[in-house]
Amino acid sequence: MDPHAPVVLTRPAGRNESLARALRAAGATVIEAPALAIERLDVEAPQLAAGDLCVFVSRQAVDACFAGRAGAPWPDGVRAAAVGAATARALRAHVPGHLVLAPAAGAPPDSEALLAVIEAARLAPGRAHILRAQRGRDWLARQLRARGWAVECHALYRRSPVAWDRATCAALAQSAACTLLLTSPEAVDAVSDSLRLQGLDWPPALRLVTLHERIARRLQCIYADRPAGALTVRISAPDEAALFQAILASARSD
Repeated sequence: MDPHAPVVLTRPAGRNESLARALRAAGATVIEAPALAIERLDVEAPQLAAGDLCVFVSRQAVDACFAGRAGAPWPDGVRAAAVGAATARALRAHVPGHLVLAPAAGAPPDSEALLAVIEAARLAPGRAHILRAQRGRDWLARQLRARGWAVECHALYRRSPVAWDRATCAALAQSAACTLLLTSPEAVDAVSDSLRLQGLDWPPALRLVTLHERIARRLQCIYADRPAGALTVRISAPDEAALFQAILASARSD
């Protein structure tokens, strides 16, 4: 692989290390540059009762919830739902598997796929708790309310943009064929802000690896006026093995 065409990993701190090691072992030049910082808020997780539905939108929501439960057992009769396979895996470490609702492997990691699973389970509408960041999509809350659920959204953590230094921005902006991992629309915005603050632009050509078409569309808008082929996109499953293969294939592509 071209050492002048780095792989830039932008997941929050603590989420890039193992993937970076595997990529370096495969010969990639890797830059670990978190685009967002995650901060848990000083709030309590919701009190749950039988018949409730508790929706976890991310691994960060799982971590924040169970950090505040001090090992308390999951309450009987409460279904837990996860947006995406990675969140479901984290959730099953705390919740009995038969109580977890999650899209099948390979399904998009989004609220639309999870809503289909919730509807297929034919749950009687009751209280639904959505555990999330301070800001996020409200689509699932609206859909559940329309189906008779009493929905409460609980902000358990905050996502804040990380301002990259000049060297990190230049490594991206001046690369001839950088491979960039972006896993949320907010991360796209954070990288855009860092480049702008340094007086730099997105690179002339970019290989994007991401988890969802919604994220890819943000970059496609940015590259809309660039020559055809300036942006290539690979959609990956969120697990480490799939991301490794997608990034490696992207970095090795001509």
